[in-house]
Amino acid sequence: MSKAKVLKLSKSIIVKSLLLLVCAMAAVTIGGTYYFANRQTQMALESTHEANKVHLQQMSSTLHNEMFQFGNQLMLLAKTSEIKSMDPSISTSYLKSYNISPLFISGEKISLFGRNNSLICDNSMIASVPTKYPIDFSKITPHRLHISGWYRDSDNMRPKRAFATVVADNAKGNGSLIASFSAQRLWKILSESKVGKKGYYVAINSNGEIIFHPDLETWLTGHHKISELGIKNFNPKNDETKNIKFYTLSNGETYLANYVYDAAYDIGLLSLQPKSEIDEQVSSLLLVSKVMLAAALVIILLISFWLYRMLVLPMGRLIQHTIEISEGDMEAEDIDLGKRQDEIGILAKHFNIMHHTIKRQIAELNAHREMLEQEVQERTKELEEANKKLDLISRTDELTGLPNRRDMLRTIDNEIQRVTRTRKPFCFIFIDIDHFKNVNDTYGHACGDEVLKHVAATIRNLLRKYDVLARYGGEEFLTLLPETDLEGAKIAAERFRKTIEDTTVIFGKLSIKVTITLGVSQYDHALGADRSIQMADRALYEGKENGRNRVIIWEPERTSQEDYKAAEMERDSRK
Repeated sequence: MSKAKVLKLSKSIIVKSLLLLVCAMAAVTIGGTYYFANRQTQMALESTHEANKVHLQQMSSTLHNEMFQFGNQLMLLAKTSEIKSMDPSISTSYLKSYNISPLFISGEKISLFGRNNSLICDNSMIASVPTKYPIDFSKITPHRLHISGWYRDSDNMRPKRAFATVVADNAKGNGSLIASFSAQRLWKILSESKVGKKGYYVAINSNGEIIFHPDLETWLTGHHKISELGIKNFNPKNDETKNIKFYTLSNGETYLANYVYDAAYDIGLLSLQPKSEIDEQVSSLLLVSKVMLAAALVIILLISFWLYRMLVLPMGRLIQHTIEISEGDMEAEDIDLGKRQDEIGILAKHFNIMHHTIKRQIAELNAHREMLEQEVQERTKELEEANKKLDLISRTDELTGLPNRRDMLRTIDNEIQRVTRTRKPFCFIFIDIDHFKNVNDTYGHACGDEVLKHVAATIRNLLRKYDVLARYGGEEFLTLLPETDLEGAKIAAERFRKTIEDTTVIFGKLSIKVTITLGVSQYDHALGADRSIQMADRALYEGKENGRNRVIIWEPERTSQEDYKAAEMERDSRK
């Protein structure tokens, strides 16, 4: 290599850049480590707060479900024949039976009252003073639980609530079934749960009265407010924590707090995790950051030494190699870099031709690629539109524009999954046009099509926005009524029947009166969708046999054991 092509180390831009790079990396590493430590500290705090929030929501949901199940059990008991009889002997034996006793824990009472609010019996095993419940009997209404506020018995300071429901008896008049719900049920759940390693939960009501604290002897032997813990000016109904909040309690220790209030059952849940526990996690992160900083500085020094050996020293050989390649047949255009004699100047001079060549080729390739991408997008858009049309065709009845049988079955499957969560009833209405064959035979199929479209449009206009009407086959239609019991479905079906009866189908110069027969059934989980629809179909054909133009309700008690067995066999065969 000639002297003109050999660079002195002091003139090397690579050496200068390397020194600048080392200083910059050191500064960035130190600053980054500092930022990382602070950020990790904040993230650890936010992560702990968010995790506690999620656990708190889960715990609140668990307590909600516990009281919800208690209320449901009470309503189910109120519907039993033994309770509805309101016979002192029968009801007393039933409430004290081994079937009912496990439903209640120690300290909980259940009492049956007559229509004059007089006590009939309770579940006391020995004669005792009748339990007094803080219940206004005038507020106990059918189909809905009435729940009192939290209270304490004079002989048992454990917090309780009274749940009350109506006992319906047409012969003797309505009575009331009242049970006390003990907070001890919630204590067991809360005492077995921890917030972090050393934290705990505190439960309060809307008045700020403590319902649960892990130190039962101190805080639950009498009436205590949350303010006595050291949390002042706390509003149990509105102080749900959305941001990170710390409380210093009366014991002098600071806690990270999360709070949620369940208005349905008047219970607020406060999670408290010691700040010292979080500080231990942060200290570990800071130690890790320091170790990372030391390691990063060592790595920078090693990389610098490696770059010197792997980049600076070989660069002289690389420059000579580049010159030899650039002295070929390719025509090069000079790059004006002044009097620069460093490596970058030499590389820029001899890579200029390759740069422009590659740039031109890349431009050509990009233009071709854009053309191909545009063509692909156009084809993709056409395919998507075609798929949407095919999907709509596959789910829609062409004549009436209603969902077809296939789409209705999919809708029913979705509704079954939804009611599994909500436990709300839904019903089917099977509809058949009376004497439709006579219409086709007398006026022709075109007139029959007009009748089908008229019936479909008329009933569809009577539906709620979430009801579904589908053409199930021929002149048969199936209606799905979500969140509707048999009584509501009966009213809707009668409205359908009456509206069709009162309207006239106009076909050319003809005025044709048509009627429909409807069968109504409620979805029965034990039967499944297909069999529940069959019950509506049976009711429909019963209406056909009894003169048509009527609504027939399939009452659940009409379903035979053979139907249930057949449904079970069908489910087993599909497994």
